Amino acid sequence: MAQFFLRSKREEGEAPLYTKIRRNGMQMYVCTGIKVDIREWNKAQRSFSAMQRYEQTEEGAKVHDLQMRVMKAVDTLYAEGKINTKEDKTIIEEAMNNIVTGGTEEIQQVKKIAEAKSRKYVVQFYEYFFAGISDGSISHGSNSEYSAGSVQVWKTFGRYLHEYCGGNVTFDDIDKPFADGFTQFLQKKDFMPNTINKNVTCFRKLCNLAAMEGYNKNAVSLKVWKDRTVKEDEKRAEIYLTEEEIDALYNLELTGENEIVRDIFVLGYFSCQRYSDYCRLREENFVTYDKGLGQITLIQKKTGRTVNVPIVDDRVYELCDKYNYDFPEISEQKMNLKIKAVAAILAESTPSFQEKYVTVLTAVEKRSEKTYTKLLKKKKSGSKFTENERKWFGKLSKLAEKRNGAPLFERNKHGEIIRPKYELITSHTARRSGATNLYKLDVLSDQEIRSITGHQSQKVFENYIRIGISEQAQRVGDKILAAKGAKKKKGNAKC
Repeated sequence: MAQFFLRSKREEGEAPLYTKIRRNGMQMYVCTGIKVDIREWNKAQRSFSAMQRYEQTEEGAKVHDLQMRVMKAVDTLYAEGKINTKEDKTIIEEAMNNIVTGGTEEIQQVKKIAEAKSRKYVVQFYEYFFAGISDGSISHGSNSEYSAGSVQVWKTFGRYLHEYCGGNVTFDDIDKPFADGFTQFLQKKDFMPNTINKNVTCFRKLCNLAAMEGYNKNAVSLKVWKDRTVKEDEKRAEIYLTEEEIDALYNLELTGENEIVRDIFVLGYFSCQRYSDYCRLREENFVTYDKGLGQITLIQKKTGRTVNVPIVDDRVYELCDKYNYDFPEISEQKMNLKIKAVAAILAESTPSFQEKYVTVLTAVEKRSEKTYTKLLKKKKSGSKFTENERKWFGKLSKLAEKRNGAPLFERNKHGEIIRPKYELITSHTARRSGATNLYKLDVLSDQEIRSITGHQSQKVFENYIRIGISEQAQRVGDKILAAKGAKKKKGNAKC
């Protein structure tokens, strides 16, 4: 019996079955086009009885029937001498497609032509592309599947694409005014510059992908997408925690989820990894080599790079022993929410967590402030609130009271938004803090630190390290004084 298997690394959703065909000394892997529920299919692979139970379900019976028909079609093609080399793989794929879709060859040909014509429309090509990266049938140039994070980015982009383009825009319609209009469309939504650039990059990539597949023949569409230069005053404040602050955080008495969130955050700090990596560390990621030095070894989810992080602090093992290497699962959304609450508790005894930083508001925060201002005016005018307005006003009033803001978020004398340090901490602060404090030690080269963090680009790494202007000036000053002192000693020695 032929072997059927999935090539998707995802654990949920749908994915196509593949089969390995061996005939006449040849071996080839072919996508059958049979879609299965990933979770149910994987459950069925556990044992023969599990597969039998699966084949008794409606989906399982249908899948089994298609498998049998696919195998029969392959046997027939070989018997008729239609398959002689690996180049004949397309004949097998076409036969399987006809079986799975239930259509005749003529119907399928008409369908293919119709689909090809529809993909000259931007939205239709996006739908085809998004479906492919979702089920794993379309991969990166490196032949690796799109990560869950990348799929989510493309999904979000799709919402804005549909809203801006509609269904009648073709790739031939894309020119510089069209591209500039998309940027202005995003700006009107009060998105931050980095968010705008991320969506512009998606549109550029979409145009390039369509060109590679022959659906976009408009060369202009490949050249009109320009990223905005993001100025410092347009960025959210990206803070890091000093070694002293990490110590205070580690020693803070906590219980329940707050304690778990703090512990996982500290583990992220010592690993210098992204949340998607440090939230899934398990016992197999902690290894000890011949000289007794422990390391955290992992394959980064975002980049696919293997990194080895030396363990130079016993607190890592304290955390491992505390949870027996089985760290609780916490969603990134909950981590971002809870770590701020933990930092707020620490701020009561650690003044540095109360320091204010100039930052900017997200689109959601801007809308909240506009809503609060509008409701304040309505209240002062004596107008009655609707039930929904009453709920929002109560919620936003508590937020304003907590922050002493006017009208909602606190500002300095220049009108700039300011937030306390504990409000700016996120799951990613752990990675940034770990990398920055390694840099401040001044004993490792940038390349050595990058081998730990996994940064491939020196430029990205330099933008990543959070050394403040005054702190950098102090470091430069210390080096100059040290150099002058050494020169002076050398001069005295000659005398």
